Amino acid sequence: MTSAAKLYTIAESNHINRVFAAVAFGILWYDFVLTIPLEVERYWKGGRSWASIFYFLNRYLSVISHIPVVVEFFAIMPESSCRKLQLYHQILAALTQFFVAVLLILRTYALYNRNRRIVYLLASICATGGAVSVWAIVSVRGLHLQSFEDIGVYTGCDLTLSEKQGAYLAAAWSSILVFDGTVFILTLIQALRVGRMWSHSLFHIMLRDGTIYFGILLVCYMCNILTYILAQPVYKGVTTTITNVISSTLITRLMLNIRDPKLVDLPHRWPSELLEI
Repeated sequence: MTSAAKLYTIAESNHINRVFAAVAFGILWYDFVLTIPLEVERYWKGGRSWASIFYFLNRYLSVISHIPVVVEFFAIMPESSCRKLQLYHQILAALTQFFVAVLLILRTYALYNRNRRIVYLLASICATGGAVSVWAIVSVRGLHLQSFEDIGVYTGCDLTLSEKQGAYLAAAWSSILVFDGTVFILTLIQALRVGRMWSHSLFHIMLRDGTIYFGILLVCYMCNILTYILAQPVYKGVTTTITNVISSTLITRLMLNIRDPKLVDLPHRWPSELLEI
């Protein structure tokens, strides 16, 4: 491919990446502004718990730390700066998914009435997924495609990934899908056990929200994995940013719903609802 043709291809793919990124940033910051009053009411007041600590870490890591990602997608800069921002973006995605995973573990722990075996199971899956993600990031870093000198000053960052890089990152997102799938199965099992008995409790709200969360994220994760495996090199990972943002935003909504004051007076309270989440 000639230099001019490559420039055109990268510029075209960057336009699509920027559209997806703009949608993601819009969702992230619009939802942040929309839910600030609820956050002040339900998390800024009162004491602190592990759940509230990780809630704030997830919330503000996403809101603040995506600012450099905006630069990655929309700025014109040397290729060396692009590579640093791409590594930063991959690490940010891994950290965001870690904080989301911790919050899901705490919710599932509450659903199972503080059963430590559930924590051990999910923590082991999370640790395995974390190891896979670190391996993928390191492997991708060592396989960066060589662009001609300073292509970024013409088109913006070259986000092209090779087939092998796409396979590594698909493996990382697959491990996240396995974790979320396990949480969903555990939630479903508990729902089948209690049936309609707790249909008007916080437990029911957690089951409902968990089902919606997994349904949306299943679509996002599968799209992400398939783009890494099947898409052309210039389009691999085009849905990564929006998947990461939706994951973080949804878990924020889940945690806000749990602390809805209207749920305090619901009948048929589940024993583990006494756990401060």
